[in-house]
Amino acid sequence: MTEAVTLDRDRLGKLVYLHAAISETLRLYPPASLQHKQVTTTGTLPSGEKVKPGDVVIVYFFSMARMEELWGKDCREFKPERWITDRGEIKNEPAYKFFSFGSGPSMCLGRELAFTKLKTVISALLRSFRFEAVEGQVVKPKLSVISCMKNGLMVQVSKRERSW
Repeated sequence: MTEAVTLDRDRLGKLVYLHAAISETLRLYPPASLQHKQVTTTGTLPSGEKVKPGDVVIVYFFSMARMEELWGKDCREFKPERWITDRGEIKNEPAYKFFSFGSGPSMCLGRELAFTKLKTVISALLRSFRFEAVEGQVVKPKLSVISCMKNGLMVQVSKRERSW
């Protein structure tokens, strides 16, 4: 029988690479692939485009995650290191660049709770199980407002003989 490990706030805070991997996953595969807003006052978008009341602006997060101007030449790569500072701390990107938790008045208040829950569950699962993607499957995103995979993701799950 394995000894239980308590994942308190301090221990979870030290899981910098896991936090970075979650952020990178959310960047490349945001839970909501797009958001639309109706313009209430005349203004100018960062692109220089003029907007007026009644216009609808659609922000496609999936595409934004793959823009070199925002994320660099390696924008299509899964690279958790982009979320870690030179000092080994978590790098927080501005909400206008990393939209997974919204921005402005509609910013998600449960952001930290979401990261805490994700790190807790992932740590517990990885401690006891090994996950390997089944070879030969075609993994594609499904076109939808909510991000999901077209055919799901098949994995082989096996119990770890020894947990860490």
